[in-house]
Amino acid sequence: MPAPAIEIKSVPNFRDAGGMPVMGGKRIRSNMIFRSASPDNITRKDIAKLHELGIRTIIDLRAPYESGNKVRRIDGIETVSFPLDFEKKTRENLIPLLKRKDGMEHIPALIDSLYMEILDGSVGVFRDVVGLLLDPSRTPLLIHCQAGKDRTGILSALIQLSLDADHGSIISNYMASNSALMAIFKKRFTIRKIITLGFFPADKVLSAVTVRERNMLSVIERVRDHYSGIEGYFSRSGPVNDEFKKLKGLYLI
Repeated sequence: MPAPAIEIKSVPNFRDAGGMPVMGGKRIRSNMIFRSASPDNITRKDIAKLHELGIRTIIDLRAPYESGNKVRRIDGIETVSFPLDFEKKTRENLIPLLKRKDGMEHIPALIDSLYMEILDGSVGVFRDVVGLLLDPSRTPLLIHCQAGKDRTGILSALIQLSLDADHGSIISNYMASNSALMAIFKKRFTIRKIITLGFFPADKVLSAVTVRERNMLSVIERVRDHYSGIEGYFSRSGPVNDEFKKLKGLYLI
């Protein structure tokens, strides 16, 4: 089951990345690791809710050019930048398909390929995130990118895999982005189609931003098959000591 929604109205796609079952009958602690879309437009009322949740660190996965000067700094909560710069490449690869009559049928494969690139490019960032998770003075924490579904979804899944989360639960947590974001995207794309007199390819763009189970299955399978598991993935950025043992001691109940 997806994690229950936490009502932070001014921050789309906000939810707990924990609370799910793991192998051995335990669960990942709730209210320690959160995920969301960009909090740049967060209201004062919702800032108070972040403080009520005890959030101490916000991890921004966007490249600097994505956020520009819009990053919202929140008193009492440190924002750290761990950029995963895939926005430009995504646009470059997607735009030709938006112009093709048969583009719709090729979009899922393109997005799946992009996920593999993000996964392979996230090794160092994952180690940095684990470092924060192992520091009680930096948690609870919130991870976000722009929409909180792709880069954030992959980093959340890597954390969940390191805690031996049930794969079905990882996918359910990931898929919750559709119910959180589709209404927002549909409204936005409909307006753009009207403004462009019907030329904006709303259906194709909507397909591109829809998350699919296949995307997350591909991530899980690549970690297992290409990297020989989550510790093998982690080892690509340096030695593996007892990080995962410590994580489980802190986050499993």
